[in-house]
Amino acid sequence: MRLLQLSFLAAGCLVLCLCNKWGIRLPKDLNAWKGTCVQIPCKIDNNIGRLHHFVLYHNPQYINNRFQGTVLFDINNSSKTERTKLLDSRREKNCSMLIREVQVSDDGVLGLRIVDETDDKWMEEMKLRVNGSAPSPQIQLPQPLKESQEVTVTCSLKYYCSEYPVSLLWSLEGQRPLPDQVQDSFSLEVQKISTESKLTLSLNWTHHGKKLACQLWHFPEGRLSEEIVQLDVKHAPKVTLVATSSLEVKEGDSVTLRCLLQSSNPEIQDNFFWFRNKEIELKMGEILNLSRVTWQQAGSYHCGADNEIGRGTSEPVTLQVLYAPKDSKVDPAQVVKSENETVEMTCQSSANPLPTNYSWFKDGKLMPGETKQQLRFQEVKRQQSGQYACLAENSEGQGEVSKAATLDVQYPPTGVTVTIKNLTPIREGDTVNLTCSYNQSNPSVSKYLWRTQFSQYNRIRSKFLTINSIPWNAKSVICTACHVQCSSSPPVHLDIQYAPKDVKIILITPQSDIQSGDQVHLQCDFSSSQPRNVGYSWTRNGKHFYEGKSLNWSSISPEDSGLYRCFIYNSVGKTQSQEWDLKIQYAPRHLQVSITPSDMVMEKTSVVLTCEADANPAIELYTWFDWKGQKMDNFGPKLTLWPVMTHQSGAYWCRGTNKLGTGESHPTILTVYYSPETIGRRTALGFGVCLALLVLAFTGFQFVRCWKKIRGQQDLQAQPSRQGSFFIRNKKIRRPYSTTAPQSLGYYNPAVEERIEYSTLQFPPQAQYMETSRINLQTEDESVTYSVVQKSHRSDYENVAPVEVSPPEEEGLHYSELIHFGERERPPAQEGVEYVTLKH
Repeated sequence: MRLLQLSFLAAGCLVLCLCNKWGIRLPKDLNAWKGTCVQIPCKIDNNIGRLHHFVLYHNPQYINNRFQGTVLFDINNSSKTERTKLLDSRREKNCSMLIREVQVSDDGVLGLRIVDETDDKWMEEMKLRVNGSAPSPQIQLPQPLKESQEVTVTCSLKYYCSEYPVSLLWSLEGQRPLPDQVQDSFSLEVQKISTESKLTLSLNWTHHGKKLACQLWHFPEGRLSEEIVQLDVKHAPKVTLVATSSLEVKEGDSVTLRCLLQSSNPEIQDNFFWFRNKEIELKMGEILNLSRVTWQQAGSYHCGADNEIGRGTSEPVTLQVLYAPKDSKVDPAQVVKSENETVEMTCQSSANPLPTNYSWFKDGKLMPGETKQQLRFQEVKRQQSGQYACLAENSEGQGEVSKAATLDVQYPPTGVTVTIKNLTPIREGDTVNLTCSYNQSNPSVSKYLWRTQFSQYNRIRSKFLTINSIPWNAKSVICTACHVQCSSSPPVHLDIQYAPKDVKIILITPQSDIQSGDQVHLQCDFSSSQPRNVGYSWTRNGKHFYEGKSLNWSSISPEDSGLYRCFIYNSVGKTQSQEWDLKIQYAPRHLQVSITPSDMVMEKTSVVLTCEADANPAIELYTWFDWKGQKMDNFGPKLTLWPVMTHQSGAYWCRGTNKLGTGESHPTILTVYYSPETIGRRTALGFGVCLALLVLAFTGFQFVRCWKKIRGQQDLQAQPSRQGSFFIRNKKIRRPYSTTAPQSLGYYNPAVEERIEYSTLQFPPQAQYMETSRINLQTEDESVTYSVVQKSHRSDYENVAPVEVSPPEEEGLHYSELIHFGERERPPAQEGVEYVTLKH
């Protein structure tokens, strides 16, 4: 419910605001005087149409639902616009007007009636005051006014009309201010109509009581009115000090001083006060009487007074009392200087007039020729230390001798030396004791500084220095004795004896790499040794090798390589060099081929042949050769055969090359044997072929045998004294064994040779038959013919060409006839030849 009420209230406010479509803004009060003009600023707040009706009434009244009164201006009636003018002829937002030749009778109320094109109406009133003469302007002073303050004073008049311009002019006691001190302005707004002038003043105490005037001027009429105010400037008392007698007197005379008050606003409080040498002496009246003046009363005097604003003081005056020097002293009372520095001592005393003559005393004795106030030593020496006093004198007399001042001339320690307490020669690792001493010093030495090449000892402040385990390279030691100044001793050299240092081996020749056959010179060298008398020795691979400084080879060989070390020794000890690896470069040698896993391997496995060699630098190029002397496609130290086959059996050798030359190995035999699977397969195949051939050969043999038996019987009948037999004749020529490659000592693989047929005829003792030797079968289709001849031990044999010509298919047989010599009876003829042909 409450929310609904608030909504209705807001809606009502909106309607009211919309109904108040526009408004007029006019000043409430207007001021003028006879003969001037009135300029009325007028503003229309909101946008409205052009003015339809615009009327200015004098003392309007609302009678019978209409406004009545004297019409001063009517926009629609030109007869009513003699003295009044609408400044904005466009009749838009600006409704400002101008009324000329204002009369006293115009005093009253002015009403402005406005009607726009939409017939909206409005009446606004204002008060017009018209005086018979110009009013005085108003001066506004800030309060309070104080000296040393910068203030701005404003003179204003509630009037402005562009057709009757006026000015405000300032004067201070009849004097015009400077232009840069004045700022003029005017305002013609609805809220404010005025003419103003602002004056900026820097106040001082002399402005107090002066008259400040602001005048209203109109040219050419001249001054119209004026406003005058008297300045009330608050300030501290202003006083002046004067003496009634001379300010230069002798002790015992009298002096009178007077303090005069020039101005004070407000009045001073209490009484005057007096100062001597800027210190409050006493409070009393304006007169200060000093009777029987003493020398202590000499000095600077001034007086002053207080009020609510502050304190005012006079300029000081100096009272001089003439007297002989008093309270003489030497400044400074204690002088501490280093020898050869500049020293100045001043004799100070109270005297008037100033002393004209001085005397100086050292240790109670007068110093001839020293008559100045300052005693100066350009380069003070230690002999000038002592007690110094002075005596001052002026025209009034001579003073007393001052208290003595002390001059202490300090100088650095002299005769600083370092003493070595060790009695025997110092060796590396010994403990060394040093002492620092001096002859004299002012003041006494308070600390010692040691300077060595070892930082841990440079922090020691004692006069004694102990160096534990002295290093071999300890050099000089310097001691510095100090108080305010320091003096250093001459460097003391520590002659440390030590074994040779930085022992090393130097290659003298050759300058480049060492090669086999070169002339080589090695030298053992060192950087320092104390004592310098040294001996030399050499070791090779840890064993004593030579005594002497240098090693020389006229023609070095690889066997001279090794780790060499040289030793240099003196009376203190022995020092060895780093091991020096003597590396000799040479061409490859001692090449040999090793076979992994062994030199006899089964076919279809992996074999690695390694070329091992002795060479420096390392071999750059490896070359491999087989048993035929052919180069293989492998240039590394290892030759891998995988899978290896039986035909790769044979001798292998390698060749190694570096930048110095080439070396070759001896042949190494690789034997590759058949695997069990290959042997089994070939055996089965050969056995089957042999069995078939034996069956065929046996069948043919039986046929030939029968045939020859029949023929033999016929021949025996024709030639009974002859018996025939045969030998195997092979027409094929056996190829000689090749000598172009290394001979294999293992299994010989005939697959790479031409076909060879073997036949062996043996007659062993006590044997009844001849046996053929076993040969390996070839992969090709080759034939081997076996024959067995059985003979009688008592018979002789002779090869006899057969009577008949052998048929073409039997060209491979020789026939021999067995003849029995002697008279004994021939044994029965036996068939002693069997034929077998084995093919595969």
